[in-house]
Amino acid sequence: MKKILFVFFVPTAILLCVWYLASIHIASSLILPSPLFVFTRFLLLIKENLFWEHVFYTILRTILSFLYSLVISIILGIAIGFSKSFSLLLKMPLSVIKATPVVSFILLALFWFTTSQVPIFVSVLMTLPIITSSVALGIANIDIKLRQMARVYGLTKKQKILHIYLPSVFPSFASGALSAFGLSWKVVVAAEVISLPKRAIGTSLQTAKVHIETADVFAISLLIIALSFVLELLLSALFKNCMKWREKDA
Repeated sequence: MKKILFVFFVPTAILLCVWYLASIHIASSLILPSPLFVFTRFLLLIKENLFWEHVFYTILRTILSFLYSLVISIILGIAIGFSKSFSLLLKMPLSVIKATPVVSFILLALFWFTTSQVPIFVSVLMTLPIITSSVALGIANIDIKLRQMARVYGLTKKQKILHIYLPSVFPSFASGALSAFGLSWKVVVAAEVISLPKRAIGTSLQTAKVHIETADVFAISLLIIALSFVLELLLSALFKNCMKWREKDA
């Protein structure tokens, strides 16, 4: 309990105090609204059904893009992990994706996709290298002795996958997937701000900015941060349950 108090509540309290004092010093809600004013706007926003509709569609895009990325990345990761030729072939494209600014992909995607599809496409691209690398790394780190044991005892492919490959690769995969999900959420929102889908948190954020509603920008941003924590905690809990399965089968 003391650790939670120190790690979360103390820094938050300090940040709020600094924010409050800065807002008093600046004395302009257009530049820096007070925490109380932002909280008031936050309460008003969450009472609107349309706002939650925007939240739902942003979460949906994040989940869809994450699932697409998982499927593609697992296939690519397995190919890289078991084939040096594939590893060399995919090294450059994955490096280019990692080196390219997110905004470049967003602007290019606007020529190719609808405004609702842009965030999904860009999110898949940006998270692809992370999950692919984690799967490939997990395969590369499989204990050679386990592979030798599998050959000695004549394990079938199914037995190798269930009892050697999956338990060995999963920790690396889970770590990469968790990082990718956090990035996916941020990329989706950023892409929405630029592409402006009809229903999206990013669109609400941009609308507030255009109307110079600084308090709303703060309130929506705080909600985005809070939702990011909640979604990552849920995914982390899911992976922990899967880890229990791994420990039983290891």
